[in-house]
Amino acid sequence: MQAIANVNRSIWLRWFYRENFLIGTSLARIGFGLVLLYMYLIHYSQRYLLWSDQGLIDHATYLTTTKGFSLSLYTWSPSMLYFDIVYHIGIMVTILYVIGWKGRLMSILFFIFTYSLLDRNYLIGDGGDNILRILLCYMIFANTTAYFSADAEKYWKKRSVAEEGTWYKIKAVFHNFAVLFCIVNLCIMYLTSGLYQIMGEMWHSGTAVYYIMQVNQFSHPFFRNLILQNDFFIVLFTYSSVIIKLAFPFLLFNRYTKYFIVFCVVSFHLGIGIAMGLITFSLIMCIIDFMLISDEEYKKIHRKLIRLRRLFLLAFRTRTRSFGRKSIPQTHHVIVFYDGWCPFCQASIRNLRKLDWFRLLHFVSFREPNVCNTFQLDLNKLEKRMHSKRKTEEKSHEGIYAFIQISKRLVPLWPLVPLLYLAAICGIGQKTYDFIASRRSIIPAGGCDDTCYLPTARTSIKS
Repeated sequence: MQAIANVNRSIWLRWFYRENFLIGTSLARIGFGLVLLYMYLIHYSQRYLLWSDQGLIDHATYLTTTKGFSLSLYTWSPSMLYFDIVYHIGIMVTILYVIGWKGRLMSILFFIFTYSLLDRNYLIGDGGDNILRILLCYMIFANTTAYFSADAEKYWKKRSVAEEGTWYKIKAVFHNFAVLFCIVNLCIMYLTSGLYQIMGEMWHSGTAVYYIMQVNQFSHPFFRNLILQNDFFIVLFTYSSVIIKLAFPFLLFNRYTKYFIVFCVVSFHLGIGIAMGLITFSLIMCIIDFMLISDEEYKKIHRKLIRLRRLFLLAFRTRTRSFGRKSIPQTHHVIVFYDGWCPFCQASIRNLRKLDWFRLLHFVSFREPNVCNTFQLDLNKLEKRMHSKRKTEEKSHEGIYAFIQISKRLVPLWPLVPLLYLAAICGIGQKTYDFIASRRSIIPAGGCDDTCYLPTARTSIKS
């Protein structure tokens, strides 16, 4: 028994001495930063009304409400110039926080400026601001820049060296406890909310959602009419809200039920955001769920998505190629004449082949023997511009018009076709094509001879 206890203790110590949930905290950092940046920018023209001394709550009233004690930076001075300076510094700090530059410092500054903004006007809170302030306080002690940040590469270089050091283990313990406190706080919030709901008579009777939908401020007309006309929806959404909240803490720590309950709470908050218009509250609650998934689970999900993407592309290309060979008439097939001595042309043809899902293009180098005579083409024109023609017609297209004919047969290039037509009609398409074509390098097959115009090539021949 003692040996088993020692093994368990060793496992727990290894877990705490190594930073976990790094991907989740990094995603949460980006999510919280974008939500605050959204709040800063969408209310930019209304910032004086919402948060300044000339707005809804003047400086004196705010100090009276807070009994003269507040940590908000906006209370230090009623000056409008000071307000603008703090507000714009807050935007800059938020952007740097999203980018992930100097993570520890920016976490502290982001918490200070976010708390200052949210605390300045308590009339516009929606519940999400309260949980956000708590979690941002915890996240000061967490590593939020290990992934998707400007500091990520530097961090992983140092980690391989400092992993066994005492300072790294101390920071790892703080990080793990910070994430754990965030998760526990979320569980307590859901459990407490669910317990309060089951004590209400309207939640017992299954009619709470009906009365919520009566409040015009928190209900969209379309969803209000849809829900209120169906008793089944009212009862279903009412009881689902209670059951999901009560079950969350108990299902979260089981690997088989974890994904199900996370999916339920995300769907629940998305429904609140869409039907009730509580956008920032729903976004904040969904972003918190990023921290519920471990790094190993994220990597496993990523590998599965890559595998599914490869299978989808393989199936799609197989079907489209077969469709292109069997069903598309020969009139849609095009012969493309390119310069086989031009490295730029060769690279372009390789890329076009990858995009030719239906195999409608047949590429021929006009440098090959008898190509010009067989297809009755002018060599001088071919050297200046790429040509194309259908197999069933005599007329050939050149330059920008050849590229338009090619683009119409390549699905990824379809969005460019209207722009190419417009450029051709305006006259700038052919000029742009000629400008690019005139600057390409041409190296004859077999190497340079005495007529080669490349200086380095002539030098090597003479030497």
